[in-house]
Amino acid sequence: MKPRNVIIDCDTGIDDALALLLALRSPEFNVLGITCVCGNVPLDKVVRNTLVVVEHSGKSVPVYRGAYRALVGAGHTAEYVHGSNGLGDLVFPEPKIKENPEHAVDFLIRSFTEATEPIELITLAPLTNIALAIQKEPRLAAKIPSVVMMAGGIENGNSTVAAEFNIYADPEAAEIVFSSGIQRKMMVALDPNRQGGGVYSEDVSQIEASSAAWCQMGAALLRYQLERWKNFVGKEMPTFPPDMTAMGIAIDPSLANAEMLHVDIETGGVHTRGMTVVDRRAMRGIFRAAPEPNINVVWTLDNARYRKLVLDTYLG
Repeated sequence: MKPRNVIIDCDTGIDDALALLLALRSPEFNVLGITCVCGNVPLDKVVRNTLVVVEHSGKSVPVYRGAYRALVGAGHTAEYVHGSNGLGDLVFPEPKIKENPEHAVDFLIRSFTEATEPIELITLAPLTNIALAIQKEPRLAAKIPSVVMMAGGIENGNSTVAAEFNIYADPEAAEIVFSSGIQRKMMVALDPNRQGGGVYSEDVSQIEASSAAWCQMGAALLRYQLERWKNFVGKEMPTFPPDMTAMGIAIDPSLANAEMLHVDIETGGVHTRGMTVVDRRAMRGIFRAAPEPNINVVWTLDNARYRKLVLDTYLG
């Protein structure tokens, strides 16, 4: 079967890097380009990290620099999770490849408006680039057939009680994208990780045994996360890279159990700014008109099949 054309938007920290390696090594995907946005670390580090990942993947894919801040305010970064360099402060050689001079927003507009074949969009980051592209070219949303977003939380967040980082870093951008005319929108929130998104030490050992550059990079990042979790909770446990979970579902949507629901983005709450407000009312629409479902929300993930997909893809 012919690989599917995809564009990936990222803010390359640890879990983005793992997801990008998965996408770049997947026979299911033809990655047309990777767009970068500020997020886990400032934009210069995101671009550098993305180039490092592409070089380790053994593939040739253009990388584009995008927004350096959120639509409103400076946004947020997450070095406390990803290390000062965004890759767990692990040392990887400086990349020899260079970024493409075209701006990420212009690349997105050009790619989708001029496409002669469907292109899927996958976002692993704050949605600033996508929102800016929609604002610059309002007809763009109708040209994007689908988007899979690592975004939000159903039960709670991670940056705050209410908000997941990618939404919290730019709620205004998320509101634009979630309410846009993109035809099919899927939200892979934090929750599926808690319901079957784990990668285990024995999985990492298998990846470590390969001498391939992408396996060595992926295994180092996964091992870093396993040790971080072990130190945090005081016992051995799997790691849950949310961006890699989203990428696994983008590669094989049958891994996920999802439901169409209405999701709004909270942009004004004192305690809930950045919250993905998922309408899960059992009797929604009975007592008053309920908004139409707009997002396919992933609830759970088949962990055994997901782990197999990760290993099969990394190990080829």
